[in-house]
Amino acid sequence: MFNKNNRNPDPTHLILLSYVIGDDSLYLLDIEQLNTQTTPSNLIARPLNLQKPCFDILGSCNGLVLANDRFRDLYVVNPTTEKTLKHLVGKHWDTTYGFGYDSSTDDYKIISVPINPVTKFVSMYSLRNNSWRNIPNPPNQLRDHCSPHPGVLLNNNLHFIVHSGLRISIVAFSLVDEKFRVTEFPDYVNRVGGMFALGEKIAVFIYAWRHRHKSIKEFWVMEEYGVTKSWTKLCIIENDNVPDYEFYAKVSSRDILLRSSNVGEISLYNMDERRITSVKVEGCPKDFLVYGTNVESLESLERFR
Repeated sequence: MFNKNNRNPDPTHLILLSYVIGDDSLYLLDIEQLNTQTTPSNLIARPLNLQKPCFDILGSCNGLVLANDRFRDLYVVNPTTEKTLKHLVGKHWDTTYGFGYDSSTDDYKIISVPINPVTKFVSMYSLRNNSWRNIPNPPNQLRDHCSPHPGVLLNNNLHFIVHSGLRISIVAFSLVDEKFRVTEFPDYVNRVGGMFALGEKIAVFIYAWRHRHKSIKEFWVMEEYGVTKSWTKLCIIENDNVPDYEFYAKVSSRDILLRSSNVGEISLYNMDERRITSVKVEGCPKDFLVYGTNVESLESLERFR
């Protein structure tokens, strides 16, 4: 069970969405079984019955998930208890979000960052104050095109990828002092496939090259937080079938969980051996999407009501 003293726990569960037409069922998949000495050949998902329909997952923290519905209204849900804990009106349609916990004030905060550079305002919602407010002095990078992917939570900061012409930056927002910090990528990085937290470090997929049905991505880690020169190439992943990789979770120090090219499966990739092991997912439709990740928790927001 989740311990809030754990600063950045690795996900223990995947949230799956049925990809069958007319079926929007959700499922919860325990991936901790992949930590066993012998990797299981299949995992069993269980149905997830939430109180509100979930359209998209925008962040996860302390076992709570930030999601929206088809009207873009936001709510916080605990997939372990299947309870919807808070409902609030979303800010804009053309925004991306970040969700995190500020231990200094015992407060959950939501950051709304515009994707369209025409919209200039970065806003923050405090569950403790039950209100939105604009964040002053956002960096110039946020006046360009921000990636639509939700913010990545690490070290009490929410991280967003921003494209400024040929330059790519990571803009971090501190949930504690509510200030922005910018980290640049090296000059040769001009296409980032995705950003995520790998334990206590920020990691990215960088497209090395793509030709027809073959794709190669380099897996890079920022060894020293906030230092551009500390980016280190961890491994290279080649794929002949699926043009884009998607990272789900870290399973061990050398194994990561990726999207599979096979229907009804997920892939376990060993970075040392560059070996992919397919794991079947049962208990849900074979056609599914990995909607988000989460840790098991009984966390509740009753104190904010």
